[in-house]
Amino acid sequence: MNQRYCFYKIALAALCFSILLAAPSFAGVIKIQTQTTVEATENHFRITVKLTNEGTAPAHNLQVHLKLLEETLDSKVKPQLDPTKSDAFFFKKNTQGVKAGRYPLTVVVDFHDANQYPFSALSGMTFSVDSNLNPDLAVISKNITMDKQGELFLDIKNLGVSEKHLLASLVLPKELSTPTPRIDFQLGPRSQKNLNFEIRNFSALPGANYPVFCYLEYDFKNVHHTALCQAVVKIIASENLFRRYRSLWIGLAGILIAAFLFFVVRNRRKTSG
Repeated sequence: MNQRYCFYKIALAALCFSILLAAPSFAGVIKIQTQTTVEATENHFRITVKLTNEGTAPAHNLQVHLKLLEETLDSKVKPQLDPTKSDAFFFKKNTQGVKAGRYPLTVVVDFHDANQYPFSALSGMTFSVDSNLNPDLAVISKNITMDKQGELFLDIKNLGVSEKHLLASLVLPKELSTPTPRIDFQLGPRSQKNLNFEIRNFSALPGANYPVFCYLEYDFKNVHHTALCQAVVKIIASENLFRRYRSLWIGLAGILIAAFLFFVVRNRRKTSG
């Protein structure tokens, strides 16, 4: 699946996911691409996260965090990643005793610009343990353009003939927040439901684009299922009152000028008369 913001590939036992975050910097632009590969071996996974700086400014103090199977794995901090350069981070996770099925995997990359302003790059994917079944869900989301606040809308369809007890989990970068990161709900067979998540701008700068991810999970016949959808949040600068109501101000100014000219002309006629 090729999109503007991501590249997804399945090959042999590896799952590979790439995401690109463009973060504005006073000295240029930092673009961190993450490519995550999951290789299954007996009772554990080997996970490789490759970071590439495709921007024009160096990224500082990079650290990778993996969130999977209710655990967070943290890498060591890399002091700097220059433009066009790449580096890899390696993780290992034991899966012994984990129920068969498909599970979420979230990658968060923390980094700073030259002025030590913090940014984060987020990517999401799924991986399978012993079983890889179709979740029988169709999920559609739309990109968001926002300043301080916006809403993510999801259109969810149950394609199966059994009722599903679903947990929808919204995953956001650190620059964004939501008051309700999880929604628990029932979805009947061959039915549809719309969900919305409120998203707030905590520390994102204008001009940045942030991928956000929502996982929909449920258990059925002792197998765990996960569906994934993605949207992009674009941060724009807030408009001041003059720009937002420019047409109104122009109209009021025209009325005031017309009224002023009317009274000037009337007073001149009275004086000359």
